[in-house]
Amino acid sequence: MELFGMLDRLFRPSFSLALLLLLGLSTAYPQAAPPAQPLPAETQIYRVGLKSIAIASPSKDLTEIGPDYRVTLETLAPATNRLVAAFIRPEDLHQILAGGNTPLTRYALVEAPRRAVFADIDTAAFKTVADSVATQFGTNLEADIKTAQDDFNHNLKELNSSSATIAIDKPFSLGTLFSKPDAAAFGMIASISGAGPEIKMAVATVVLRLQNRVLFLYLYSVYKDDTAVKWLRTTSEQWADATLKANAQ
Repeated sequence: MELFGMLDRLFRPSFSLALLLLLGLSTAYPQAAPPAQPLPAETQIYRVGLKSIAIASPSKDLTEIGPDYRVTLETLAPATNRLVAAFIRPEDLHQILAGGNTPLTRYALVEAPRRAVFADIDTAAFKTVADSVATQFGTNLEADIKTAQDDFNHNLKELNSSSATIAIDKPFSLGTLFSKPDAAAFGMIASISGAGPEIKMAVATVVLRLQNRVLFLYLYSVYKDDTAVKWLRTTSEQWADATLKANAQ
């Protein structure tokens, strides 16, 4: 139980929905020139905990925005995590940087836990981490969502003091989406309200063990019907499998 408690504290995933992406980045950042060419979609290498880790693109229509634009999203990650990669559709990046505020319907983030970024996690410890995350998607879901909401509103005010606060309501756990020795995914649906109309979002949180490091992969989709859940379930597993394969030694 002592080991479980320690790993629970070190590897608690963020439920922050990166809602500034959903609401439009133009409210917080100055207008910038769009990139001249679409960003590459292939697997890329990122430094995490002294390791060079390959991360695949979640899907063909989502590409990593690159270090120049990724830094503008760093404050969207909670203080406990470091943003490693951010994937959106190239056309969405263009409209955001051109000053548009059309909500994003699908996007993905990769984050590393700051307090445990150098920790060597073996298979047994990873199972404990995955079990801890599973608990958060069960009895602890509402409490953790409330914490995420408060953290996000604080970050939003830091970026733009006139921004409206957001509320995350009616979280519904989808339970475990899949579970493997080095990967596990959990899902939920929540209603998001703020300056605009209420929107339902479906979220998959993937816990991944790569080169003895743990990363959190987040996949987001606007929820209209069960099609979004099927997409999350299929895409999150394919993303995890592709990333694990890219790091196989």
